Amino acid sequence: MTALAIPPTPTAFDPKNWGKIVDFKTIERARIPVQGPETWRVFPQGTFIQMIEQAFDRHGFITSEPVHYMAPTRKNAKIKDQPENSRFLTMYGIAHPGLPDSSELNWESSWQNSYDMSMSAGGALGRRIQVCSNGMIIGTVDAKANRKHTVGIDRDREGHFESIYSLVDGLVGGLLRRATKEMERIEGYKQAECGDNDARYVIMEAAKRDVIGDAATMRVLKHWEEPEHPEFNDRNVWSLENAFTSNDRGQSVLTQASRFSKLYDIIEDRFSLTCSDSLQTSEDASDF
Repeated sequence: MTALAIPPTPTAFDPKNWGKIVDFKTIERARIPVQGPETWRVFPQGTFIQMIEQAFDRHGFITSEPVHYMAPTRKNAKIKDQPENSRFLTMYGIAHPGLPDSSELNWESSWQNSYDMSMSAGGALGRRIQVCSNGMIIGTVDAKANRKHTVGIDRDREGHFESIYSLVDGLVGGLLRRATKEMERIEGYKQAECGDNDARYVIMEAAKRDVIGDAATMRVLKHWEEPEHPEFNDRNVWSLENAFTSNDRGQSVLTQASRFSKLYDIIEDRFSLTCSDSLQTSEDASDF
């Protein structure tokens, strides 16, 4: 059996004004607030990362070096000692014998968490286009787990978080199934023809639903009309999606899954596709 190669590290784009790229030591040093509701428990990002990496090892995944993002705190009056940065995202390139083999894609996994109650901790599948480094966080990997930052995750404040180990394990174990579903969705997009009028409709609807800002509409249209790579010259929905991901390079990865779930709804409605069963949006995501 051929040994798996270490997968590429996710492309670390400049996060601009939504956060910064940091190392693990910075995450461990990040101040954890303690002055909040009695029923609330902070799940330390450093502990979360260690659990994730242990689960990857148990399930036979090979991972790249992680890329860690740390983003500014969202003010929450319920927490009296909020630090400057309270939102986190860690991304890995992943490889596994059970992942769909594709010459076009590299598979990734992303894991989010927060200390300001703005995000539950959770995991997601991701993929990146090899020819252009366009990345996509696809959505949460399983809908069975649902644990918020409440007393149940660390009832006695001992910092063990034992109840979460099995949830993380289930999320990692679900990545292979999610990747298979994602390949089915991509193949469906490739088979769906897309004309200029269709593309313009989807772009305008995406602006209306806050998938992109108003100023980005012309940039996405240009990516559609003049693809950066010949792989996306075909006039199909796959090329249209890549016009959006080309525009999204460097934009907030923390909001990408929720924004693009709206895009998939627009696309499926316009082209009468039925791919939504292969995706989970942030609203019905599996997290804890």
